[in-house]
Amino acid sequence: GQWGDEGKGKIVDLLSKNADTVARFQGGANAGHTVYYNDQKIVLHQIPSGILRQDCNCILGNGMVIDPIGLIEEIEMVKSYGVDCDHAIHIATNAHIVTPIHKEIDLASEKASNNKIGTTGRGIGPTYVDKYNRQGLRASELNNPNFLNNYLETKLNLSINSGLIDKSKKEAIRQDFKKFIKAATSIYQYVSDVFKLVHNSKNLLIEGAQGTLLDIDHGTYPFVTSSNASSAGIGTGLGFPMNKVNTIIGIFKAYTTRVGKGPFPTELFDINGEKIRDIGKEYGATTGRERRCGWFDAVAAKYSCLVNGFTDIALTKLDILDDFDTINVCTHYEINNEKTTSFSKLINQLDKVKPIYETVSGWDQPTSGITNYSDLPKNAKTYIDYLSNLMNTKISIVSTGPGRNDIIRTI
Repeated sequence: GQWGDEGKGKIVDLLSKNADTVARFQGGANAGHTVYYNDQKIVLHQIPSGILRQDCNCILGNGMVIDPIGLIEEIEMVKSYGVDCDHAIHIATNAHIVTPIHKEIDLASEKASNNKIGTTGRGIGPTYVDKYNRQGLRASELNNPNFLNNYLETKLNLSINSGLIDKSKKEAIRQDFKKFIKAATSIYQYVSDVFKLVHNSKNLLIEGAQGTLLDIDHGTYPFVTSSNASSAGIGTGLGFPMNKVNTIIGIFKAYTTRVGKGPFPTELFDINGEKIRDIGKEYGATTGRERRCGWFDAVAAKYSCLVNGFTDIALTKLDILDDFDTINVCTHYEINNEKTTSFSKLINQLDKVKPIYETVSGWDQPTSGITNYSDLPKNAKTYIDYLSNLMNTKISIVSTGPGRNDIIRTI
């Protein structure tokens, strides 16, 4: 619901308990979904979080861009925890593939840009560019090593000739070809007709990656990802129509964070921002980068609810605010002496807005590990209700800690 890192992995893991299929519909290895399995922290980048549930099909949809080298490493990592995933992973035949060339283009483009986006350098954007230029490599083509080698050689030469990659990098990139081809042909065993699997699922859970405010169309452009991270991406990213989706759950932190560049109206540069970062361990699961921290932005949150059509909200990291005497919530923006609650009106001027806050009382007692709503401090319940009213959407799940079972269901 925000700029990402809201705790999607844990919530998907919770909800996948009753699902027979969990499907990702966009993004790639730039995602970082943190889950806990047998009290051990696991960070997933491409495999849907449902992989930790027995007999759950995990689909990497056609809207994703898949890194074979990273995926093989991730599969081995998951297996090391005793999870049998060979029969659970299914890759869409029409999903596009990230190559070492795309990664180098990504890094070179970011380095050369005067307007640095803060990408993860995982080759995501360049792979989507090839997709829309109709020059991409798709999962259905990964079974032929000779074809792959020819594709890579041609792609590398074209990228150098067009100035996307420096000629001096040529041999270093070629060194990765053998590893890529080995990984690509290895993951071909998981490629199948997932369209049929999606539509035949009895209980399908669809998992997004990245935040709504990073959506290529509806986010804070150009500081966005390269895919539709909002629910709008489901139809194209899986071939699954939205009129068959029963519930859309938006995941929000009890405050706001952002990684990378771009506007962030409620960002804190004081001791409160440092306190949130330290207590919340706000460092990127994919990059390790320090996250920017700020108070809850209800203007942006309400916009996100409208964009996605959220029916429910999962509020995470409530416990991080346990030690604050007072908590601020941004309810309006101000620009040119005018107040507004319209995020879309100012989405291209967010670096110029002044956040207007309302202050609510903290609860100054631990909520960590509480699993019953009635056991929450009175002011914590007041805060939850306050945010729910501002977003005009019910908060149905509250996370009170990093553990798999540190969850309150309010419905």
